[in-house]
Amino acid sequence: MITVEQQRQFDEQGFFLLPDAFPATEIDALRARIDHFAAAHEQQLLEHGKEGISRPKEISFTAHLAAKDPEIMKFVAQERFAQLTSDLLRDDVSLYWDQSVYKKPEAKRDFPWHQDTGYTLTDPAEYITCWLALDDVTLENGCIWVIPASHKQGVIEHTDTEIGKQCYFGSDPGVPVPLQKGGMVVFNSLLFHRSGPNTSSTVRKGYVIQYSVAHARHGVTGEPFNRVVIARGGQTTFA
Repeated sequence: MITVEQQRQFDEQGFFLLPDAFPATEIDALRARIDHFAAAHEQQLLEHGKEGISRPKEISFTAHLAAKDPEIMKFVAQERFAQLTSDLLRDDVSLYWDQSVYKKPEAKRDFPWHQDTGYTLTDPAEYITCWLALDDVTLENGCIWVIPASHKQGVIEHTDTEIGKQCYFGSDPGVPVPLQKGGMVVFNSLLFHRSGPNTSSTVRKGYVIQYSVAHARHGVTGEPFNRVVIARGGQTTFA
């Protein structure tokens, strides 16, 4: 599924791009389904206020969409993801986590530098994050930034801040990863990444899909996650 060059970049830099991963028509259908859940979550935030790292009128993380919608599950369990993640993890694969990330025009602040493992430590610590653009994602509306090769530092201690956990306070600005609708960046869960402020007039919409080895456990308690297995032997388990 992945090329030799993509594997090299993933190993050395911690990420690679798939600029035209999915056609616009497929993304439009997926986004329409996700919009429904994101809107309901935003209404909940407006009524009850901040929830974890989600903040009303700023940024919302709406989780476990695949578990709520069979069509979204079909999308994240498709053969393309099964092959991609099996190639990178070299094992049977589970859907570890999925969430939409909608950054509103009112979000004037960065989302801080972090590793995905900074929120929940897993064993093994490394898993795959696929960050999919549901609309064009630009410097203006808050694309993600990465620090290449930062994944080689291993698991880093994170500090709680007002707007999220942070693992890096240095001066390296990183590199931006703008994407057109349907484009995707695939990265190691240990890679330092952040997103910029949304200074545009529209909502920046992304869908984050994360895959781990099927036998992954909680890194502190040792409890198995028992997530939905999407690939065995490099083949999807879904018809």
